Amino acid sequence: MTRNQSSASDQPERSSNEALDAKNERELGARPSPPRASRSLLRDINVGLLIELVRQAGSISRAELARQSQLSAPTVSAIVEHLLERGIVIETTTAPSSGGRPPVLLSVDPKAGYVVGIKLRGDGLTTVVCDIDAEIIASQDYYVPLVGDPVAAIAAIEHETRRVLRAAAVPPSKVLGVGIGLSGIIETSSGVCKFSHLLQWRDVELAEPLRRRMGLPVWVENDVNTLAIAEKWAGDASTAQDFLTLSVGRGIGLGIVINRSLYRGARGAGGEFGHMIVEPGGPKCECGRFGCLEAMVGEGALRRRVGERKGHEVSRDELLTLVELGDSAALEVIDSAGRKLGLAVANVITLLNPELLIICGEGTSLGSVFIDPIVSAVREQTFADLGRDLEIKVQDWGDEAWAVGAATLVLRESFNLPGADDRSQAIWHRSGSSSSATTSEASFVNG
Repeated sequence: MTRNQSSASDQPERSSNEALDAKNERELGARPSPPRASRSLLRDINVGLLIELVRQAGSISRAELARQSQLSAPTVSAIVEHLLERGIVIETTTAPSSGGRPPVLLSVDPKAGYVVGIKLRGDGLTTVVCDIDAEIIASQDYYVPLVGDPVAAIAAIEHETRRVLRAAAVPPSKVLGVGIGLSGIIETSSGVCKFSHLLQWRDVELAEPLRRRMGLPVWVENDVNTLAIAEKWAGDASTAQDFLTLSVGRGIGLGIVINRSLYRGARGAGGEFGHMIVEPGGPKCECGRFGCLEAMVGEGALRRRVGERKGHEVSRDELLTLVELGDSAALEVIDSAGRKLGLAVANVITLLNPELLIICGEGTSLGSVFIDPIVSAVREQTFADLGRDLEIKVQDWGDEAWAVGAATLVLRESFNLPGADDRSQAIWHRSGSSSSATTSEASFVNG
């Protein structure tokens, strides 16, 4: 189908966006025509809907897209043509015919765009480049002190983004943006870290200075929230409506998704689960208060308590070795901590009643001695047996998982965020041709 099938021969050829506007206007039937901005927004909502349906299905026909989206066949065809031109979707194969021509199946091209994901730590950052399927194309670690030094962090992010994109050798025009995850309270709308006790930062602007320096879109989010976004994009929660992502390790965090939407709270502090006080006057937490859950069951607490039993400081590696050897003191400490954490989680399950709990983070490397008590407490201590019907999944953990989570933040925004003008960062507003990279994008990527 051409984009100008209803044009007279003496009319100028319309752009694909204008053609989509016309198709979407016809979806409105006999109602008065909406203003231009409304038409553009409607078009983008429909485009985003179809991309998401294709992505979730893996491969799907135009007819099935029309059925699932409830858009007309002409509108679906016009949008699909636009996406094929941009290289966002591709025609893969044909499905069995039920009579007539066999339908051609569509899939999202995983190489249609690439994203950079960065996890900030106190001692440096991990950086990855991922494709649209959140598969890692290139990865690297960089060690530099960042505690109390946001200027060093901004310089390191720019340096490492440039370096990892060169290593990935992706076309500059296909770089969709940079996602950054870090521990703390994040004002996501402005990309400002309001507070991070781990990094000792307050009111640090990250997104805007990095956008200026790199010429790329930048999004910033709490690191545990990025894990929840990753699970929703391409993980165990792709079909879940209400779920929790529990991160265990040095910190204890909770990513909360309610009705398919990430819950951040009024000031971006939703999910600071590890800083609930569970033992007033208990051990001092890194946040400065006493008796936080994190100070009771986080990795630091486990190492401290095992060290008290052993009479010397215990490193993370030694803790893992003691667990592998079946050391009774280490197993007892970890089992007790798992039960305390599981009870706290059970209370959250009673409060929110999710359908799925995903346990992830560095702490999962302790294995069943830590995970089993958590799961048992959740099953046994929730109200009205809510924990018994709860689906619980434990993620295998790798050092790059945090950065991949930050990368999926960009994917979600690039694909699902409609915009009524050409400033939108949605992927369908960007050309798929590598020759169309702006001078700033190309010079940044190529150094």
